[in-house]
Amino acid sequence: MTEVEQIIVNLLDKEGKDYMGLKKLTNHKHLRDLLQIKKDADRPAIKKKLSPHITNAIRITNGYRGLYVTRNMSDTELIISSLGKKTPLGTLKKNFPIQTTKLVQMVSQMIMSGKLHVSFSDSGSVTYLKVNDAPTEINKPQSKTTSQETEANDDCQKMKEAYDAIGGGQSYVRIYKIREYLDWPKERFNKTLEQLTKELAIQLHAGDPSVLTEEQLKNSYVDDEQQICITISWRKK
Repeated sequence: MTEVEQIIVNLLDKEGKDYMGLKKLTNHKHLRDLLQIKKDADRPAIKKKLSPHITNAIRITNGYRGLYVTRNMSDTELIISSLGKKTPLGTLKKNFPIQTTKLVQMVSQMIMSGKLHVSFSDSGSVTYLKVNDAPTEINKPQSKTTSQETEANDDCQKMKEAYDAIGGGQSYVRIYKIREYLDWPKERFNKTLEQLTKELAIQLHAGDPSVLTEEQLKNSYVDDEQQICITISWRKK
């Protein structure tokens, strides 16, 4: 992670956000000095100066109000993270790092696939919740843990152990290294990654694929948006 990335990640942590408008970076003198930009610099100029400092911790996206800087999360993760705070979609789309048409399309797909839950109030307002926050159906019997669920939980734990062993305390670990370490069938490995992503235990990061060999890219991971993810980071509880 570059010094510029670390500063931006710290700013996002401080504000409790996963993204911010690119223009807001000019409010911080140290960043202006590092990027060699003026306080009145426009977004394209900021992007041009910022891009060489990006490795795998942040990315630049185009949203409702122009350019944004976000954590290096997939669009799906950004949506789940924000809607998980019970933000109405109408309010969210006005200041989100994904353009409105794509945002609405993705939310619709996530509802249909069961990744999001829609809740209606007596007044007719709509709230979108990640599935883990959705209300439990009244009087619905709780199913017992199946052997498949136990096996899936075991695999998640094994992947965490591999992540810790390979990373040695580092935040970002190459996916191909974990895949090679575990030496699981492709379906089992990908299923575990997807389960951990759904549970918001990990974040998948795109990064720069040109730094990997063809074999290493093959052993990385392609998400639902056909984006090649090359590293993961474990979320802090």
